[in-house]
Amino acid sequence: MNYHLLLKMGDAEIRAWKNLSSDRKRQISVHCEITRGRKKPNKDKLAPAEYNIGKQYWLIENEFHICQTCVVDITREPTLFSTETEDLGRSANGYHSWVSKVAELHEKNPTVRPTLIVNPTEGDSFDQFQSDLFAQFDSFSQKYDRISYRASVLHDEGFLDDIDLLSDRINEFCQGDCVFEVVLDFECLQPSTAPLHASYAAPIVRDIRAKIPKAVVVCLGTSFPKSVTAIGDEARDEFRLEEAHLYREINRTHNEPVEYGDYGSINPIRNDFAPPVGIHLRARVDFPTDKGTIYYHRVAPRIDRVRKVLLSARSAMYKAAAKNVVQDKEFSVIGDSWGFDKVEEAASKSPSGSSPNFWISVRMEMHICRRLDAIAARQEPI
Repeated sequence: MNYHLLLKMGDAEIRAWKNLSSDRKRQISVHCEITRGRKKPNKDKLAPAEYNIGKQYWLIENEFHICQTCVVDITREPTLFSTETEDLGRSANGYHSWVSKVAELHEKNPTVRPTLIVNPTEGDSFDQFQSDLFAQFDSFSQKYDRISYRASVLHDEGFLDDIDLLSDRINEFCQGDCVFEVVLDFECLQPSTAPLHASYAAPIVRDIRAKIPKAVVVCLGTSFPKSVTAIGDEARDEFRLEEAHLYREINRTHNEPVEYGDYGSINPIRNDFAPPVGIHLRARVDFPTDKGTIYYHRVAPRIDRVRKVLLSARSAMYKAAAKNVVQDKEFSVIGDSWGFDKVEEAASKSPSGSSPNFWISVRMEMHICRRLDAIAARQEPI
């Protein structure tokens, strides 16, 4: 069974990926969501914003050779749109821009595989919609051995109609060794909602398998909150990975298992425009357990409230948080993990990083290692 990892291509995610061992990378099917990239600096504040989407392409071409597959997709997150991403997704001429871009990326990185885009132009007739969609599928099916279709389960009720429309083509595509995968993206999962989502998903999975019996179905989502204190205590708490519990609940109701995927246990809302870190920020170190949970420890800063300055170095705060993590009763070894090494290093020596962005990378790399270890042991994520 594959582990499917969705990346929104933020700096913290790329750092986590770069620091995974080669053996770990080879076990992962990566889904790279092409976003606008970071804003280019411009002294003219009135000039239209320009973004460095070129870096996204460079990363796909150069950083994802060592993985099972590198499935490319276009972002669905409005805050990560740009003129370039919108142009990529246009349906004109059988989604020509997208088909061409995937071919260009595949030429430089042979692990690249496409996601089927369904984005009809406003005002298109049904015949035009169908013609463009079929043309895109046919272009991909003639060139690649794997095609992905990602559905926003909770927000796109019509995606089963797309699959129904394409079912004859998909079934023909799957007759050989080719793979068509349907990624059921549950996006952000709230605490204790896995059983509810699983009951909603059960008939959807059955319907997909009735239409396209040989398709691979992937269950994907994330439950890491934008703020841990929204669901936990200030200093220390622990919460369940709802996406892993959802996966288990869906598989419990099906004879043929779905495959597991997640966002690397990050919150999908990027903080590209967040203000600089303030003096009141608490240092936090997170730790994924072998039980399918994550716990964290936060350390409050010492502040001179009169002068409004930080009295404790951030590195010292992260060191204290890391010490609390390794002394926690839920702490256990993660082998072949850069993130685990960084936590132990910070607890005993000096932290390698003292920014939230760095510690997101640490948590993410450890989380990926935990999921891979669970799959390797043929254990369902808990």
